[in-house]
Amino acid sequence: MKLRVAIFEDDSDLSELLEELLEASHYEVKTCLSLKNFKWDSIDIALGDYKNTIVSFKDLDKQCKENKVPLIAISGGDMDYPHQLTKPFGIEELEGLMFDLLKKSSPNRDQSNQSALSKWLDKMIPEE
Repeated sequence: MKLRVAIFEDDSDLSELLEELLEASHYEVKTCLSLKNFKWDSIDIALGDYKNTIVSFKDLDKQCKENKVPLIAISGGDMDYPHQLTKPFGIEELEGLMFDLLKKSSPNRDQSNQSALSKWLDKMIPEE
């Protein structure tokens, strides 16, 4: 099973690029322009534009916390958020941050998503 990523990004070019890069790295990706009726149990992690003009980052952060979904903030400049990537960034940097966040949050996830997440985390840990 693939790791499921939601992208909340108002820049369509960046959103498409992220989607292509993540899908090429074998992630299941959803691009989202609204929080209304969003199915939080259908994703493992979210990426959100800190200065999104369509989906408020504050609202996205609140929903992610309520649904125990890790969130990574993406922005072109300074921001006050603990888990963030500043543009430009590479796929390796994104995957590293996703790995760290998912590893920390996995005990809080419901059991139905736990096995896929555990398999992904096991794959990401280098062999000794």
